[in-house]
Amino acid sequence: MRQGAQIVVAPHMDPKAVHALFSVPEAFVSMCKIVREDESTGYLNPTKAQVRTIRAIESNRWTFVTKYRQAKITTITLMHLLLRDCMYLQGIAGMLIADTNATAEMAFRRLRFAYENLPEPVKMPLATGSKGSKRELEFVHGGNIVIKSLEGRAPAVGHSIDRLHITELGEALHQQKAIINLFPGINKRPNAKLVVESTPGRAGSYHERMWHEALRREGQFFPLFLEWWKDETCRLPVPSKGFVPTEEELEYMGKRPGMDFENLYFMRTRLRSEFVGDTRLFSAKYPSDPYDGWIGSQRPMMPEEVLRTLLDTALEDPTEGSFGCGEFEAPVEGREYEVYADPTGFGNVGDPAALTVFDKNDLREVAVWSGRESPDRFAVRIQLVCQRYNNARAVVESNHAGCITALRELSVKLTYSKRQPGWYATHQRIAQAEFALVRLLREDDLVIRSRAGLQQLLRYDGDFSRREKGDDDAGHHFDRARTYIMAADMLVKVKRYNDRRAARAHREEDDLMQEVQPGQIPFGLLDRKRDSMRRSRQESPFSVPKMR
Repeated sequence: MRQGAQIVVAPHMDPKAVHALFSVPEAFVSMCKIVREDESTGYLNPTKAQVRTIRAIESNRWTFVTKYRQAKITTITLMHLLLRDCMYLQGIAGMLIADTNATAEMAFRRLRFAYENLPEPVKMPLATGSKGSKRELEFVHGGNIVIKSLEGRAPAVGHSIDRLHITELGEALHQQKAIINLFPGINKRPNAKLVVESTPGRAGSYHERMWHEALRREGQFFPLFLEWWKDETCRLPVPSKGFVPTEEELEYMGKRPGMDFENLYFMRTRLRSEFVGDTRLFSAKYPSDPYDGWIGSQRPMMPEEVLRTLLDTALEDPTEGSFGCGEFEAPVEGREYEVYADPTGFGNVGDPAALTVFDKNDLREVAVWSGRESPDRFAVRIQLVCQRYNNARAVVESNHAGCITALRELSVKLTYSKRQPGWYATHQRIAQAEFALVRLLREDDLVIRSRAGLQQLLRYDGDFSRREKGDDDAGHHFDRARTYIMAADMLVKVKRYNDRRAARAHREEDDLMQEVQPGQIPFGLLDRKRDSMRRSRQESPFSVPKMR
């Protein structure tokens, strides 16, 4: 027994044939005719990725698909979700929403072509007097399909939707306003279905945040990631001569089960043509994993290869506990911790507040939290976290005096800059701290465990000029990244780190001395000692006074 709307047929139609189109998820789309890439016409033969998508749509109310370029997911969703359901289920209203009018109309032409070429025994007539248009089909039983775009601030819906298909959300500018307008209407209908499908878009966008929430299964969406290397169109015959995979290519292939040399050659060919060697641009259209492909800046500052390696073993942020943070590790008696916090202002603009706790003994991230919270309430949270982690000292950015003032009243130990409480974010200090973070990451000294934090660092470009408002009237969210920058500035000075660097330097000196023959002058060693003397004469303007 079907839930919701029942299957209906017109007098001239074959009821058994129509019911058979609901017997398996792929049945109806296999009867739809399309214009293929070689300009021939034929029945749609679903690919593995399309079959996975159809079955996900069939099994879930809300489906979120992150795909690769030319996966043909828009076509299969149009046929299955909109044409099949709106044509055969009485009174079902369907809507296609695309990033632009041109995209919506092009997709709708494919849907109309499939409808017009259906066999008559399974073809539902249009409403009396309706011939259809380039933007709408209305069927005799009251069901209909319309198209809209996200080129404006938000589409005007005007009526409830039973089937909603949003394509290329990542390319739309005003994502948040559109989603807020559209979702409440479909959410209150218990049998309504929604599909969002897109390649990855802008890092920090509403689209990306929705996708990560879906991956954490924190909302109603079922997340479906489609691997590009499993598509037969994403491979090229390997030349008999001249193709030798690089170490980087072999490592990339080794981490992705099912990938082979033909996929590697496809990737190399694409990189050398339309992506002009930019691996970030390739990943944006052919993501390698569910967290890949989100581009924030054309000039990311952090070492991508190091962050990608850390992401392989990164963890989702732990659930917030009774001490005001999510803990990767509980505190250990006798160990020294430090809390790095970036407050936000009052209201709903700017980045959220964030805090990160590091173990100063081995420079490991042990706890995290981020969210929108007023400075006074955030101060209470910092106090709880500091107490939890062995009465840790707090390093708090001094961008909002209210939080610093509240922390002093709560008797929280604070770091000082030039005898003033808080971490002062001058241009010089930020540049020095960013350099320190890059160095700590490259030398594998700083252990960042939060997947969300690493994702922020991947797109971090140091530009806070658009902090309060981005393309979608939302902040770009570098809150966690700022705590890592603060941590690097402070942790790079701790004795344990400097001891490791000194030990490394001694090993390098020993290696140089072993290479020197009797009577030779080790010029490399002289150069290093000269550089060390220069560094020792440079005093940091950011030294932290001792607590009184």
